[in-house]
Parts: sequence; structure tokens; C-alpha cells
Amino acid sequence: MRLSRALIGLGLVVVIGAAGLGAARCPTEEPAGSGLLEFAGGADARAMDADLALGVNPLFTWAELEPVEGAYNWAPLDEVLANAHARGRKVAPRVYTNAGDFDQATPGWVFDAGAAAYTLGDGSGTPQPVPTDAVFTAKFGAFLAALGARYNGNPDIEFFQTNAGMGAYGEMVWSLDVDAVTAGHSADAMVATVEYWIDRWRAAFPDTHLGLMENFIGQGIAERVTEYAVDRGFYLQSNSPDQTQAAAAILAAHDDRTKIVLEIENRGCNGATGDEFGAIADRVASYGFAVDYLVVCGETLDDAGATQRAYDLLRRG
Repeated sequence: MRLSRALIGLGLVVVIGAAGLGAARCPTEEPAGSGLLEFAGGADARAMDADLALGVNPLFTWAELEPVEGAYNWAPLDEVLANAHARGRKVAPRVYTNAGDFDQATPGWVFDAGAAAYTLGDGSGTPQPVPTDAVFTAKFGAFLAALGARYNGNPDIEFFQTNAGMGAYGEMVWSLDVDAVTAGHSADAMVATVEYWIDRWRAAFPDTHLGLMENFIGQGIAERVTEYAVDRGFYLQSNSPDQTQAAAAILAAHDDRTKIVLEIENRGCNGATGDEFGAIADRVASYGFAVDYLVVCGETLDDAGATQRAYDLLRRG
């Protein structure tokens, strides 16, 4: 559906007005850690027993964790954390508000409360929340505070992947159909939204490492928000092994100040093993930025050669 200019305008006022929380303290003075994480890995993931794996990257939706407003279902995340702890592994969770054509990640009760919705232009028709909407901002803000109250400082969490851009798949792209987000959508609105949620995540998790999943989308957006995020102690993550020169330059500009996370599960784990994975690894090694964490497929961890190639890409120490 088309976005309401009134709703966009109202929500953006909320976002811009609350974005100036300032640089909060970071969990440590220096970033720490590196390793291989299994994409979408759960409590019984291959990574729990793979010698070179650090841990898992479990994926949850807000709808799953708060099916009824104020009634939280922490069991799925608690199960992964408990098993990781028992196996000496780490967890890097992600919570979606927008899972694209895979699922309705924002609970239906949020839309019932009046939050504006749009569709991604992927043909799914799945309602997605307008990132600047005031109702969405308030409801997810309350959820985020509860999430932080429960999990901030948990030693089994290596870092939390944040959906600070509130776009598709937790990234910064609001829609695959630009026409669907014309009203109120601008570079400044994107930056204000990301900065607002960076500050809210840091306020909720002052003692936990956080990662911003960023996309290079032009108009200086990624350049501005990555600087803001790194200043607040965030890691930077890109969710593709394919990096343009401009995209790689953004990560390279910050790799001496923070940790870099690269997801190379590669569109449903195509090329996760053998020579195809070797070609991906060679491509990643050519970009000129250091990689501290690689998010890989479970299939990759089943292939000793591919696992070693992935591990050898990491900056360690």
C-alpha cells in the first residue's frame, strides 16, 4: 500500500527528536573477538560441534518473541543460549522487524494499533512496518527495552545484530520497489531513522557488543551512518560476499576502529562448499578490508576444506 505522508511526517518528527541521545558508553574500550558463526544456526546447529566454529547466528522475529503486546516468549532465544553455554559456544542473535517475503516479522497487533504498513515489491504482499511511523517506533522501542533488560551483558552473546535501519531483512533497504516508499522517504530520513535506533539499541545494551547491518545504497547514507555507529562502539556487518568498490571502501575505512562482520551464506547457501566456496573466499580476500567474523552456512562447516578457507580469512589476535 502507499504510505501516508501524514504518518511518515509524524513518525519522522519522533525519530529526529529522539535521535540525539549522544554517544553512549561501549561495552569495552577495544573491540574483542573473531570467529565463524553459522547462519540461522539454532540450538542443535552444526557449529555447536564444529572445531573451527565460534558459534551460531540464530534468527528470530519480533512476532515470535512478543506474540501478544507485553507478553514475551523468550524461550527460543533462551534455548540457543543455554545450549551454546553448555558447549562453550557463542551466540550472535538477530531479531527481525521486516523479514521480507519469508515471514511477517512485526506482530499483527502493532498494525492493529495503527502502525502504517507497506509491501516490499517482492510480490509477497507481506505487510512491513514503515520505519518512521510513530506507533511502530513506540511499540518496538518498548520491546527493545525489555530485550535489553533480559539479555544485556549476557556473556554467551558475542554480539547482537541490530536492525537499526528497520529495513528488509534487518538491513537498510526499505523496499525493493522505490515507488512504494516515495512519500517521506529521503536520504535524511534514512539517516535519522538509523541513528535513532543506533542510540536506542546502545541504551538497551550498554554492556553488549552490537553490530549494524549496513548496505551501500548511495546518497552518502552508508557513509554517514557507519561513522555514527562506529563512534558508538558498533561493529559493522555486510550481508553479502559481493562488495562493490564503494561498499568495500566503507568497511575498509573503519576496520582499524571496529570489528567487521561479513555474511557469506550467499543467497540461500549456493556455493557453500568446494571450489565454488573457494572462489567466494578468494573474492572476499581481495577487497582490502579485514574480516573478524564470517557468517557461513552449515553446509560450509560440513566441508573441512571450506571451513578452513573461511577460518583463514579471519583477522585474529
